[in-house]
Amino acid sequence: MYKKMSKVYRKSELHTFCHAKHPYEPFNIAEAKTLIVGNTPPARFAKKELQEGDVDWYYGSRYNAFWNILQQSCECEQPLSTKEKRQNFFLENEIGIFDTIDECSRAKGCGASDGDLYNIVLIDVLTLLKQNKHKTLRLFFSGRFVAELFQKATMSKFDLRSREMQQIELDNKILELTILYSPSPSWARGLPEVIRKDPKKNEIRLDQYRHICKC
Repeated sequence: MYKKMSKVYRKSELHTFCHAKHPYEPFNIAEAKTLIVGNTPPARFAKKELQEGDVDWYYGSRYNAFWNILQQSCECEQPLSTKEKRQNFFLENEIGIFDTIDECSRAKGCGASDGDLYNIVLIDVLTLLKQNKHKTLRLFFSGRFVAELFQKATMSKFDLRSREMQQIELDNKILELTILYSPSPSWARGLPEVIRKDPKKNEIRLDQYRHICKC
């Protein structure tokens, strides 16, 4: 079990809709050589009001391409289509996963974007990382906002603009950090126009995600 921090980020008395605690426990933290780090799933996952095509676990939204990207990048023989298959894939590849947000509220409409999240309480990331047995650990953040939350939770500093691997030392561990291109449909929105219009632009994202499977 992990602990949460007491400080509240983006505190707001106006944005108190869909307040919920994160529905999933961190997975395979102690043994993993690689950790996937996110923020929080859409509100319907905490409320257990899933839609057809959703999978009741991390990145389970039918609109989120995380598992499809990982499947392509890592050349999986079978689709990562169920919770069991996803967990087994992580165990086989020494990968763990957790989200930085323990609980939060949302703006009216209960959207899933980073800008909709308020009254954010973070988990105690440092305590969580201490459970890991490795001296060197690779972390892949699912976006810049996630990396920013990680910085707040750990008081660490690294370049939030870079998509290249960075290395820091934190609490007697060497952390190799990469900010992934988002698995959401709007992932390319911040890229230069010439790249956004390139029909092969997804290769940029696939190439980055391939490193998740390379230990």
